[in-house]
Amino acid sequence: MDPVIGVLIVAGVALLLALVCLVAFLRSRRARETPGSSVTPTARTPNSPAIPTRPTIPSPSPTRKAMPTAAEETTTPRHRFEVSSGTEIKQCLFVILDWPGLDTNRRLARLLKEFNARYDTKLGVYKIRDPLAGYKLTIANSSPPGMLPPIHKGDDQPIVHGVSILIHFINKRSVARNPDTLIRITQSIAAIGGHVLDADRNAVSNEEFERLRQQAQRAGSMY
Repeated sequence: MDPVIGVLIVAGVALLLALVCLVAFLRSRRARETPGSSVTPTARTPNSPAIPTRPTIPSPSPTRKAMPTAAEETTTPRHRFEVSSGTEIKQCLFVILDWPGLDTNRRLARLLKEFNARYDTKLGVYKIRDPLAGYKLTIANSSPPGMLPPIHKGDDQPIVHGVSILIHFINKRSVARNPDTLIRITQSIAAIGGHVLDADRNAVSNEEFERLRQQAQRAGSMY
């Protein structure tokens, strides 16, 4: 083959390849400048593992606060009576023992016996009747489900951490007229080593009991 012809053929092939590269370059540039295609693929070296993108975690939507469970309400007995607000007599008082133990169990059992309390096996509570004043009180556990163990039976009973003194709704007026039994049983249990709370979990002082007694006396003198 003539050397001149060979040179011309090589030059033609080189020119053709240059045109093909130019066309490819112009197309890729036009594609990058087209709207909506501004993101270019990331170059990746051969055989390099693909890095997975982290999924977007939606922010949690606000939820309603859960209602307290029975276990959280540690001082709401099962035998709780409805409490009337704005009255002098609360239908539920609590005595929370400060140092519960075997000794407080024994002293509480002796105290209930002195007040002629009767144990209701079915309900798991002690009942105290005041025949002169005409009302009865229920002594339950301050912790749910409100059942007291029969502590009068001996030392092998669970430790009582506190009691609730419940006033029957139909007896509330009788208690208001003669609160002595309520006051004595409440203060006697607190004397074992504890503090008195009302149905709203507010502390009840001895002065408040004394005012209650004086109000009953003044009301009785009016009749």
